[in-house]
Amino acid sequence: MRKKTTANRDLPPRKAHRVRKGKNGHIWTAYYYDGWDAAGKRKEIPLGTDHDQAKMEWARLERRLPPKPNHLMNCVFDRYEKEIIPGKSIRTQSDNRKELRRTFENAPIESLPQVIAQYRDARTAKVRANREITLSLTHSALPESGA
Repeated sequence: MRKKTTANRDLPPRKAHRVRKGKNGHIWTAYYYDGWDAAGKRKEIPLGTDHDQAKMEWARLERRLPPKPNHLMNCVFDRYEKEIIPGKSIRTQSDNRKELRRTFENAPIESLPQVIAQYRDARTAKVRANREITLSLTHSALPESGA
């Protein structure tokens, strides 16, 4: 038996990606929808090069609900609330839930250090700001799960 390909295992059904290297060495990734035309022939529909936009377009073609964007801190907060917060005391749970969503919910994960610095400088309550920053940094480093 031959070994299964690992190229598109992380993608949903009927979605593929192609990785190409240009002459200048730049690597780009494009996403495609594996569909069928009216005549029954296989047809690849380009979804674009942005992964989040490709997910949205795939969901539209599959007639499914669009997935949540996973490049924002909001998805990390959801996982933290589900896995970590229930093990804390009642008062800490309520404080954590208030602080998490209010401060860094729509912050992109890639630019988190700049967002934190801007937040710290703009905040008048410095001790509370440090606690909120510590909370956001603690749970943003959660280990990846298999789910």
